[in-house]
Amino acid sequence: MLSNELEFTRPQILTLSAGLLQLGFGWFDVFGLDPNYHVIQLGVGALGVACAWRHDVARMYGVLLLISFGMLAFSLNDVTTESFLEVRTALIGLVITLARPGKASPK
Repeated sequence: MLSNELEFTRPQILTLSAGLLQLGFGWFDVFGLDPNYHVIQLGVGALGVACAWRHDVARMYGVLLLISFGMLAFSLNDVTTESFLEVRTALIGLVITLARPGKASPK
């Protein structure tokens, strides 16, 4: 019972995937991070899942990741696991922002 309303564009799929991965990394202590960083990952993940349902909002989520985590990455003084994850999240935002829809996106 699929309809055209349930078809996602590539940015929406990437946003949903990034949100679910952030939720997973925030929930499980995969990298041995600071507990406060887990809260940030959970928040970013929940926001990604919520933003994945509309194409334009999914693009804005990518821009938000790119700008916010990109600014954090450029303000690095030392290289830590958290700083690596900030760079990774900014790159995910760049991919979401630049991904082609793959079909005519709904208005």
